[in-house]
Amino acid sequence: MQWIDRKRLNRQLLAGTFLNLGSPAAVEVAAALGFDWLLIDLEHGNGSLADLRNMLLACRGSQASPIVRLRSVEADDVKFVMDSGAAGIMFPFVNSAEEARRAVEYIKYPPMGKRGVAGIIRATNYGADWKDYFENANANSLVIVQIETPEAVACAADIAAVKGVDVLFVGPLDLSVNLGCPNDFTTERFVAALKRVIAVCKTSGKAAGILSRPQLVEQHKEMGFKFLALGSDTGSIATGLQQSLTDMRK
Repeated sequence: MQWIDRKRLNRQLLAGTFLNLGSPAAVEVAAALGFDWLLIDLEHGNGSLADLRNMLLACRGSQASPIVRLRSVEADDVKFVMDSGAAGIMFPFVNSAEEARRAVEYIKYPPMGKRGVAGIIRATNYGADWKDYFENANANSLVIVQIETPEAVACAADIAAVKGVDVLFVGPLDLSVNLGCPNDFTTERFVAALKRVIAVCKTSGKAAGILSRPQLVEQHKEMGFKFLALGSDTGSIATGLQQSLTDMRK
């Protein structure tokens, strides 16, 4: 399992993509391409916790750090995901510092958190690497909290101040809907929200992240987003197949 390179976090671009098909084959293809991180989406994706370990196995031997997005902040789910060998977790709809603290608490071992400890788990190579994993997991496990509501934007400074939070990651579609401008990422209030998140991250030393669009990716990079995602396995397949069909029917 590949941890995120902490020397690059918040300093250099870390490029990722979303994987929501629930397919180990799709994860394996993406892992071989050179992404810094991959988001295995268990919130809106087709996969489940039962599918997770095969998807994590598909990352083995690559340089891509596997991040898992859960549906909510639940201690048992967090423990299963981390024990399975994820490099970190993305938590959706985090609206307060208290919710962020709970996310950190569930990922980290005592004394920093309350994650249950086991020796013979996949994350420790079934016990062979337990000492190294246990000593380094708190420092290396990535906590990504999603900013998707006006309330979260307003509380961004408090959320970023929580020790253990690494990335404030904007969910643009949810945020646009909750700001009253669905799927419009160019309105003044939406851009102002992005700027606030970036400013808070710079002040607190945290990384700002976003799921970008092809026409916006350069803008987002210039604004200061460092933990950047673009595209998905589902979208890439749909786009590629549509192009094939279009080419045949010309």
